[in-house]
Amino acid sequence: MNKVFTYSNYELVNRVITLFLLTKLRYWASLEIVKSLLDCDGVAVDLGAGDGSMTRFLLKLGVKPRSIILVDPAINGLLLMRDRPEIIDKVIAVGEALPLRSGSVCVIYTAFALRQFNDKFRAMIEARRVLRRCGSFIVLEFWRPDTVIMHAVLLYYLALPLPLLVSLVAPRSIKEYLTMRRTIKGLGPISWLRNVLNKFVGDVTSYRKYMDIFVIIRARKC
Repeated sequence: MNKVFTYSNYELVNRVITLFLLTKLRYWASLEIVKSLLDCDGVAVDLGAGDGSMTRFLLKLGVKPRSIILVDPAINGLLLMRDRPEIIDKVIAVGEALPLRSGSVCVIYTAFALRQFNDKFRAMIEARRVLRRCGSFIVLEFWRPDTVIMHAVLLYYLALPLPLLVSLVAPRSIKEYLTMRRTIKGLGPISWLRNVLNKFVGDVTSYRKYMDIFVIIRARKC
């Protein structure tokens, strides 16, 4: 993923491949983060932060957690985040092994990253471990649809329109973006994701789908 941050306009590519829904999706996810901070005011973690785009969006909305920890294995992405250094820490790590104390975090949010984790179950267990009681895990993701028709539409999009769009806006990073095809394979549908979050993290208190492909889920540790 380091090449994605080095050779492409990461934000532009993400806007294009989400069919320009990115801003709306981030806004709706931000509302869930704000609700979570009302329940538990403390440390927030941007899991799979990339270049910090989701956190940057939160800060522009005026959301101000006490501190934010950006976690990502790609150093080139973390180096691009230069906003609010007084409240932001950057940690090179993977979601399956968070270098954080148990019960030390109020909110974990992840935007278009969970799909790429090698061991999603382990990442969810780790999220629960580091969350405080009443802490929340918010997932904004591009996922396999529940319906057969929309699954077929998604597979078509990944096979033809997606490569074309990426070749136009980020030709040097097309190989990295085409891994999206691989990350979709073998996934359970969105309803499956909801169920495993409910099992491994906590009670699902919010669940919204868009175009049957994008999903925002909030699971709360009780």
